Amino acid sequence: MSAAALAYEVLLMRLLSIVHWHHFAYMIISLALLGYGASGTFIALARARLLRHFEPAFALAAGGFALLAPAAFLLAQRLPFNALEIVWDARQLAWLGALYLVFFAPFFLAATAIGLALAHYRAAASRVYLYDLLGAGAGALAIVAALFVIDPLQALGVPAMLGLAAAAVPASGAWRRAIAAGAVCALLVFALSPGGWFTLRLSPYKGLSQALAVVDARVLAERSSPLGLLTVVSSPTVPFRHAPGLSFNAPAGPGEQLAVFTDGDAMSAITRNDATAPDLAWLDYLTAAAPYHLLQTPRVLVLGAGGGQDVLLARALGARAVDAVELNPQMAALVTGDYGAFAGHPFSSPGVRLHIGEARAFVARSGARYDLIQMALLDSAAAASAGVHALSESYVYTVEAFSDYLARLEPGGLLAITRWLKLPPRDSLKLFATALEALRRAGVSEPGRRLAMLRGWNTVTLLVANGDFTPGSLTALREFCAARSFDLAYYPGMRPEEANRYNVLAAPILFQGATALLGEHPQRFLARYKFALTPASDDRPYFFHFFKWSSLGELIDLRERGGAGLLEWGYLVVVITLAQALAAGTLLIVLPLLVLRRSAFAQT
Repeated sequence: MSAAALAYEVLLMRLLSIVHWHHFAYMIISLALLGYGASGTFIALARARLLRHFEPAFALAAGGFALLAPAAFLLAQRLPFNALEIVWDARQLAWLGALYLVFFAPFFLAATAIGLALAHYRAAASRVYLYDLLGAGAGALAIVAALFVIDPLQALGVPAMLGLAAAAVPASGAWRRAIAAGAVCALLVFALSPGGWFTLRLSPYKGLSQALAVVDARVLAERSSPLGLLTVVSSPTVPFRHAPGLSFNAPAGPGEQLAVFTDGDAMSAITRNDATAPDLAWLDYLTAAAPYHLLQTPRVLVLGAGGGQDVLLARALGARAVDAVELNPQMAALVTGDYGAFAGHPFSSPGVRLHIGEARAFVARSGARYDLIQMALLDSAAAASAGVHALSESYVYTVEAFSDYLARLEPGGLLAITRWLKLPPRDSLKLFATALEALRRAGVSEPGRRLAMLRGWNTVTLLVANGDFTPGSLTALREFCAARSFDLAYYPGMRPEEANRYNVLAAPILFQGATALLGEHPQRFLARYKFALTPASDDRPYFFHFFKWSSLGELIDLRERGGAGLLEWGYLVVVITLAQALAAGTLLIVLPLLVLRRSAFAQT
């Protein structure tokens, strides 16, 4: 039973990350705890009756969990809840509450079964509790292993089968026959239900949902693992053109591309690079191409290889060697295997080595040094703008991470990080502040001499040098930006009139922010800025958290004028979930116990 409950908890986090976004992990944890707390209260109130009928009570609780575990998720899929709409549609608060209640029921039943076992076998409670813990650990490991083999929706059968098995353990012949009949009925319901009930219904605001709404768009392949659900999409009639930061001066755009969505979002592109493909000259018109104009035949480390675009960029612009690091082996398998010929086998090209692993771990264990470390841009612009990642942990954008990257650079080498341009500036200035702090911790007395930043119409690229920028490298940077109509946001010695020339904003806000961070009172600037720009650290790895409570009133006022995305709905969902948990905990745990206590006092 414990294995079933923990497997279901982990699986729900995975499923809701696909259907909505990852923030519901917090809600699922609170639901599991609420279920255990409420079941404890329930058992305390009805202990005598439940223990007199332990066998049917345990069987009903465990069997009920087995039924409701998949049913609750399928029902939740039918609720008209959309997380992003919370910012402007108050009705979504009610639907979020309904979602909370739907998922509460299976956890309550699982916890009731476990609590009954502990109460009934109280003479062996320590041994029962030992198996409770072992089962919980085994269930969590089992569902992670299962997700390498079956897709998340099919995996709902794992906790359901475990629940049925648990229900049968203490049951007598009659109850076992009833459980078997229930299992057969459940299988018939599954087999005869309409197909739409057993498909993942993704948020319409996710990139995959929008891509599949295009004429003739179709899913070519799906790969699932605990690291993400990968969906490969082709769109021949309205082709994908994924080239973040591409200059308007580019003579051509990318050729044919296949989109790869991770959990329905975070699109990466596999670009055709076979004998029939056009040349890759367009890659030189990305803001991410800037470091290749400051370095000669660099040795490159690409962190986040994805569909291989940054590897193509490195090869096209003269890198002599490339180490590409990719976390998800299934993503790498798509590029090297299924679509290897289409992509021109970028990961097995001369001088390219592919490494499967986490970026920080690779940098920590690798003794190699590089001329350029390139951080890939793998999340979507829409998700970034909506504050989807507000409470997403990221250990690749912390001060300690930047220190690790800089330690792997050759003298004169560059760290290049590209992010989506958000207005008012958030990511870009927080990147700048993070790099600044990392340089100061390394003992650099004049860190401003090692930083440069440029922007296009929708991306910003930050360059951090292992050594002062030379006059020659700054000349090359200015010429690169001028030829592509990219705006310089900061470089050592930059004059204010050089900013904001091509992609014109109301004010040169990136330049102003960078100079303020380099000025005499950076803390004053951080305190006054409308968004949180304090650098993330390994013990607070929330790089994408920009929300300030002091700005809440102003942001609410802006909501009706197109500023809804500034509220960072991911942060709001967690706050709302906390309020729901407190209310439900009071209603289901605290108040019944107060009644029980008064009743006990009355009897004495």
